[in-house]
Amino acid sequence: MNKIDELVNHVKKADAIIVGAGSGMSNAAGMAFWYSASPLFIKHMKYFYDKYHFEGIFNGFYTQFNSKEEHRAFMLESLKMILKIPPL
Repeated sequence: MNKIDELVNHVKKADAIIVGAGSGMSNAAGMAFWYSASPLFIKHMKYFYDKYHFEGIFNGFYTQFNSKEEHRAFMLESLKMILKIPPL
């Protein structure tokens, strides 16, 4: 039995499959806003991008905002993007 057949056999017998993935998987699924100033990031975070010049949500988490209100606004917009934007 070759490796592919062996894998298929294991998948068919499995009760569940767990996939561990990093940001590359979400990026490939269309959630291109973690590490770059993609069009999707700019669409939702233009205010923060123009004012603080960080690219991607990840970098925004480490930005020193001018006020607690701006920080909260960034966190809320980030959560909205992460939870509401469907992958492509």
